[in-house]
Amino acid sequence: MSSEVGVDASFQSQMYALTKLVEARTINNDDVLGVEVSSEALHRYYVLGLGNTAGTSDHHGIDTVLGDLRTVRSYLRSHDFTFPVVITDTMDMYTKFPKLYNETAEEGAHFTFTRFQEHQFLAKRAGKLIELHATGWSSAERISSDQGVFTRDLRTLAARQNLNSYYFTAFDSTFGTNKTKRSFGIYDVNRNIKLNMRLRVYPLYPVRLWAAGGNVIKAYGYWNTDNSANKNPGRVYAAKPYIGPPGNLDDEIWQWDAENNRLYSTSSNMCLESFGNKTQTLRTSPCSKRNPNQKWEIVNKTIVSQNHAKFCIHVDVDHPPNDDGTLEVAIFPCNRLPHQEISLQGTSFEPLEIKIKAHGGILTETSGKLTWQTTRVKGRRNLGRQTWTYNPVTQLIASSSRNYENRHCLEAPRRINSARLVFKLCSSDVNQKWVVNDITGQIHHATHIGFCLDGHKDGLVYLAWCDKNNPNQQWSIKPLRDDMGGI
Repeated sequence: MSSEVGVDASFQSQMYALTKLVEARTINNDDVLGVEVSSEALHRYYVLGLGNTAGTSDHHGIDTVLGDLRTVRSYLRSHDFTFPVVITDTMDMYTKFPKLYNETAEEGAHFTFTRFQEHQFLAKRAGKLIELHATGWSSAERISSDQGVFTRDLRTLAARQNLNSYYFTAFDSTFGTNKTKRSFGIYDVNRNIKLNMRLRVYPLYPVRLWAAGGNVIKAYGYWNTDNSANKNPGRVYAAKPYIGPPGNLDDEIWQWDAENNRLYSTSSNMCLESFGNKTQTLRTSPCSKRNPNQKWEIVNKTIVSQNHAKFCIHVDVDHPPNDDGTLEVAIFPCNRLPHQEISLQGTSFEPLEIKIKAHGGILTETSGKLTWQTTRVKGRRNLGRQTWTYNPVTQLIASSSRNYENRHCLEAPRRINSARLVFKLCSSDVNQKWVVNDITGQIHHATHIGFCLDGHKDGLVYLAWCDKNNPNQQWSIKPLRDDMGGI
């Protein structure tokens, strides 16, 4: 649709067309990804148009676009349509008007990771997921090779960060006079894939790095949970693992690149690196396959650098923590002391306990149903019914009640409010994908946008409209390890 400030006729005509589609039963929840009410209308008004002098004191633009969004959403919800209704605009407009996050969950623009992470945190604070719309690069004229570089980097970032994004566009256009604008396609006008777009992205293996005293090795991202910029992005440190909101789960999630022997930091979008001469310094820096300082080997419960030094990662548990509660992580000659014992644990195998805030109940698989119980099950054979794994890359929540080869994952087959959840053999089915909101505690469905896990008072857990203030949707996740007081 096309909500445009000062052009009422355009929106009214498209709203009329939408009602006719609904009345004719031409659309349904399964075939529509979402409705975009406006595309960069705020940017055109506040940057290019009449609102560029008054700024945020001029509410005409934002009120017009939000009013149109509410009209469309109210109409569709009254007819039981549950797909997202969104406003797509530049990141600057979301910064200028943060209340957009309370209305819609998506936004689109070219981005850098550091800026995107800021908006990702703002969306999470509002209890929403975020999507990128209309990002791409032209292959026209002298920038042809840049399209392949940009697309490779975008696809790599999207895979490692689980970014929901829409690439602009599939095919080059045959119309228009501007060659640059016509050449954003992955395929040319003859439907042949461009040579610089023949790319393959391999997934990495998500892990935690467990150190002495029940601590995990982490790296700071670019944004803090208190809505401030981090002054030390990429700094490596150790602390207790994330167990519930608010926090930053991504800080402790590393991704092992087995092909290149690298450890990729999810929070900083960089790789772990040891550098220096006689003394070595541990840090994160932009990933490079050709950098020997970023290559590591797991040897006898230690992580050893594969550059000339061959030093081991060392967690300083002997000295008091820093003022922020963190421990120093360094790189020293290998000495086989407990400070250097580090366990690399894949998240797909790491047992977790998931609890609901409202009742203190434990997430439990009961006869194929998802429930919460305030008491622990008895007997080691039943322990798996209250034990889970969560893989933040595949986004699967798996029950530990069966062996690994036969494990079943939580699935939401229907995108409706109060929908029952089922367990099915773990797969790449989009209905099995979930996203943990580490700021609000919500567990969002990754593809049924706007729906979350809800622990109802009847003891069952349903799929329900997301509400960040609902204690039935606020969950904590605790790793179960001996040094964490678990199993």
